[in-house]
Amino acid sequence: MVMARGRVWIALSVVLLWGCGTDRPVQRLLEARLKSLADLGKPDLSSDDLRQALARQLRAAPKGAKEGPGASKPAFPTRSTLQDFYADNAYRLAWFEDTGRSRPSAKIFLEALRRAGEHGLDPEDYYLSGLERRQERIGKANLDESAASGLADFDLLMTSSFFRYASDLSTGRVHPDEIRSDWHTNPPELDVLAMLGRALRTDKLPELLESLPPPHAGYARLRDELRGLREIKAAGGWPVVPAGPEMKPGSRGPRVSLLRQRLAERGGKEGASLPASTAGDRFDTPLSESLRRFQERHGIEPHGKLSSETLAALNVPVDRRIRQVELNLERWRWIPRQLGEPHVLVNIAGFRLELVRKGSSVWRTRIVVGKAYTPTPVFSDRIVAIVANPPWNVPEGIAVHEYVRELQKDPRALEREGIRLLKGSGEDAVEIDPATVDWQSIDENAEFPFRLRQDPGPDNALGRLKFQLTNDFQIYLHDTPAKSLFDQSDRDLSHGCIRVEKPLELAQQILDDSSRQLLGEALQKPEERDLPVKPPVSIHILYLTAWAGEEGLHFAQDIYDLDGPQAAAIEKASLQNLKPSPGAPQPTPPVSGQ
Repeated sequence: MVMARGRVWIALSVVLLWGCGTDRPVQRLLEARLKSLADLGKPDLSSDDLRQALARQLRAAPKGAKEGPGASKPAFPTRSTLQDFYADNAYRLAWFEDTGRSRPSAKIFLEALRRAGEHGLDPEDYYLSGLERRQERIGKANLDESAASGLADFDLLMTSSFFRYASDLSTGRVHPDEIRSDWHTNPPELDVLAMLGRALRTDKLPELLESLPPPHAGYARLRDELRGLREIKAAGGWPVVPAGPEMKPGSRGPRVSLLRQRLAERGGKEGASLPASTAGDRFDTPLSESLRRFQERHGIEPHGKLSSETLAALNVPVDRRIRQVELNLERWRWIPRQLGEPHVLVNIAGFRLELVRKGSSVWRTRIVVGKAYTPTPVFSDRIVAIVANPPWNVPEGIAVHEYVRELQKDPRALEREGIRLLKGSGEDAVEIDPATVDWQSIDENAEFPFRLRQDPGPDNALGRLKFQLTNDFQIYLHDTPAKSLFDQSDRDLSHGCIRVEKPLELAQQILDDSSRQLLGEALQKPEERDLPVKPPVSIHILYLTAWAGEEGLHFAQDIYDLDGPQAAAIEKASLQNLKPSPGAPQPTPPVSGQ
């Protein structure tokens, strides 16, 4: 009887404490949970699947990819962000009332997680199915001490899931440094901790969720194309065209019919203009035009015939195309949110440059970019000047590794390209006769004692125009006398700088009227002349192997082999691939199709 009365007294005490307005057990339990976050993940806690899920999320926060002022910051959530958030909130529950009743914000957030796949994210990286199961049970039982403890943990997991989702959607699941060292874009920094607190206090969570994805039109178009690809997958994928001889206008057979079906699939606009009368097994002119549009959107020479290269692109499984689009949605999250008005976008993998005004592409041209072993880096910069009749000061690496070897064979090799050999700099520079130099003694690993300079002229490697940037990589845009290179489908041919097919048109697009007139006058003379671009025009050099334009979805060859390492880094960071503590329940399988 004494023991029974004791249990009654304890229960009554809990009830009295619960009713006291000055002491809320949930707040006390929440504060205690926050203090014990360092213990999460230990084997003795593994029996609680909710706390185990929280532990795995916290362990998933990556370390910065590098040290120093430009170091990448860990992704949300971390123990400190959770502690700071609840401390700022006076240790009140964020998503639930003290009675256990869900606030409207909880329903809004869970619905956003259900749609995470629209952005190429996996809802189970945010423990969606587990949160939904808890949501169904919450508030249906008496809120005793045990239930209050579970409610505190549930609120913590909701908050950590929000931080991870917000970080992944706005700045990316991994940092670009983890993919390649010459990827010099820093993801934008958003104070999600303060933003969430403000949104919950003012009932503005929908607006916050809407603001998280990149605001760029290119991101929105690519996201829409992802939905179309998933519809194709849900319908069973697109038809496979069997291997066989090359097909062209006049060819006949069942392979032609399959090709027609493939090109008419949703997600590609090449089949939109195929008239119904062309149905059949004959390769006619409309089908050739449709195939040509497909080739243009896949970086293939648009000859309108079914070559082996075109067949391979047609038969890439839709799953692979979906993954490719997801990877490129991630790359949009790594670039600045404010791109500048106007701005220039360079797509290395797509060999294209476009000028964007008020969110629309108003002008574009073909480009040549760096080879795989001399890649063009990814970065953002400004075009600050245009140089008419630029000289080419040959970079030391090119001078040593290319020209020295030629000079060892023929000391007159520089003369054929109009390149002068100089010693010293500025007004003190002295021209040297290459024939007087012992080129066999030049050590490629030692400091090069000369400078090579190609004066302005019709054969100058930079052509008639150079677009001056501000970066430390010695990367800029320029003209070229080798115009035939732009007719090639694969144009990764330079030492890293970007050759522009129509440089004069680009210059006229970004200069004001008076500067355009000065440029025309400068090009009538042989001398070098600098024309400042006022105000400077932002330029963003990107690497996109999938993008969406007005003419549909485009794909490009992964010339620098970056898709694979990026996919591996994302896979490693996924919550699904973290090993739980010994004895912990296995994670809920991902939602089908995500």
